[in-house]
Amino acid sequence: MKKKWKEVTIAEKRLSSRMSYVPVEGGALNAGYTTVDAVANLCTTAGNLGMIYGKDFIWSHTSWDEQDNDAIVLLVKEEKYETFLQLAIKNKHKIKHTDTGEIHLTKETA
Repeated sequence: MKKKWKEVTIAEKRLSSRMSYVPVEGGALNAGYTTVDAVANLCTTAGNLGMIYGKDFIWSHTSWDEQDNDAIVLLVKEEKYETFLQLAIKNKHKIKHTDTGEIHLTKETA
Protein backbone atom coordinates (compact mmCIF):
# COMPACT_ATOMS: atom_id res chain seq x y z
CA MET A 1 0.00 0.00 0.00
CA LYS A 2 1.39 3.38 -1.01
CA LYS A 3 1.62 6.08 1.61
CA LYS A 4 -0.39 9.23 0.80
CA TRP A 5 1.68 12.38 0.39
CA LYS A 6 0.90 15.31 2.68
CA GLU A 7 0.06 18.73 1.24
CA VAL A 8 2.05 21.70 2.55
CA THR A 9 0.57 25.11 1.69
CA ILE A 10 2.76 28.21 2.03
CA ALA A 11 1.77 31.78 1.17
CA GLU A 12 3.65 33.22 -1.81
CA LYS A 13 4.38 36.42 0.11
CA ARG A 14 6.51 34.35 2.53
CA LEU A 15 8.54 33.09 -0.43
CA SER A 16 8.90 35.97 -2.88
CA SER A 17 9.03 39.76 -3.09
CA ARG A 18 9.05 39.73 -6.89
CA MET A 19 6.38 41.51 -8.94
CA SER A 20 4.07 39.22 -10.86
CA TYR A 21 4.83 40.96 -14.15
CA VAL A 22 7.59 43.01 -15.77
CA PRO A 23 6.42 46.60 -16.42
CA VAL A 24 6.69 46.31 -20.21
CA GLU A 25 4.37 45.01 -22.92
CA GLY A 26 3.92 41.28 -23.10
CA GLY A 27 0.33 40.39 -22.35
CA ALA A 28 -0.34 36.94 -20.89
CA LEU A 29 3.28 35.89 -21.50
CA ASN A 30 4.38 38.62 -19.10
CA ALA A 31 2.84 37.26 -15.91
CA GLY A 32 3.34 34.81 -13.09
CA TYR A 33 6.87 35.78 -12.02
CA THR A 34 5.95 35.86 -8.32
CA THR A 35 4.69 32.28 -8.48
CA VAL A 36 7.76 31.02 -10.32
CA ASP A 37 10.10 32.83 -7.91
CA ALA A 38 8.19 31.41 -4.92
CA VAL A 39 8.35 27.83 -6.28
CA ALA A 40 12.09 28.22 -6.97
CA ASN A 41 12.73 29.55 -3.46
CA LEU A 42 10.67 26.80 -1.81
CA CYS A 43 12.27 23.99 -3.82
CA THR A 44 15.75 25.41 -3.17
CA THR A 45 14.98 25.59 0.55
CA ALA A 46 13.83 21.96 0.53
CA GLY A 47 16.98 20.93 -1.35
CA ASN A 48 19.17 22.80 1.13
CA LEU A 49 17.51 20.77 3.88
CA GLY A 50 18.65 17.61 2.10
CA MET A 51 15.27 16.79 0.60
CA ILE A 52 15.34 15.30 -2.91
CA TYR A 53 12.84 16.45 -5.54
CA GLY A 54 10.78 13.53 -6.80
CA LYS A 55 11.66 11.42 -3.78
CA ASP A 56 10.89 13.48 -0.67
CA PHE A 57 8.77 16.24 -2.19
CA ILE A 58 7.21 17.53 -5.40
CA TRP A 59 5.60 20.82 -6.35
CA SER A 60 1.90 20.14 -6.72
CA HIS A 61 0.02 23.31 -7.63
CA THR A 62 -0.87 26.87 -6.69
CA SER A 63 -3.78 27.57 -4.41
CA TRP A 64 -4.78 29.87 -1.54
CA ASP A 65 -3.92 29.66 2.13
CA GLU A 66 -6.38 29.99 5.01
CA GLN A 67 -6.35 33.80 4.66
CA ASP A 68 -7.07 33.59 0.89
CA ASN A 69 -3.51 34.63 -0.04
CA ASP A 70 -1.92 33.14 -3.15
CA ALA A 71 0.01 30.06 -2.06
CA ILE A 72 2.32 27.31 -3.28
CA VAL A 73 1.43 23.71 -2.49
CA LEU A 74 4.09 21.03 -2.15
CA LEU A 75 3.49 17.35 -1.55
CA VAL A 76 5.86 15.87 1.02
CA LYS A 77 6.40 12.22 1.78
CA GLU A 78 6.85 12.65 5.53
CA GLU A 79 4.97 14.99 7.83
CA LYS A 80 8.19 16.14 9.52
CA TYR A 81 9.20 17.89 6.29
CA GLU A 82 6.40 20.42 6.73
CA THR A 83 7.89 21.61 10.03
CA PHE A 84 11.40 21.74 8.56
CA LEU A 85 10.20 23.83 5.62
CA GLN A 86 8.11 26.24 7.71
CA LEU A 87 11.12 26.95 9.94
CA ALA A 88 13.67 27.21 7.12
CA ILE A 89 11.80 29.49 4.69
CA LYS A 90 13.57 32.76 4.05
CA ASN A 91 12.53 35.58 1.74
CA LYS A 92 15.51 37.86 2.15
CA HIS A 93 16.25 38.34 -1.54
CA LYS A 94 14.77 41.46 -3.08
CA ILE A 95 14.13 41.75 -6.81
CA LYS A 96 13.40 45.04 -8.54
CA HIS A 97 11.93 45.52 -12.02
CA THR A 98 12.74 48.67 -13.97
CA ASP A 99 10.43 50.47 -16.39
CA THR A 100 12.53 49.12 -19.25
CA GLY A 101 12.05 45.50 -18.21
CA GLU A 102 15.43 44.98 -16.58
CA ILE A 103 15.56 42.90 -13.44
CA HIS A 104 17.95 43.60 -10.59
CA LEU A 105 18.72 41.65 -7.44
CA THR A 106 18.91 44.48 -4.94
CA LYS A 107 19.47 42.34 -1.86
CA GLU A 108 20.92 38.84 -1.78
CA THR A 109 19.84 36.12 0.61
CA ALA A 110 22.39 35.75 3.36
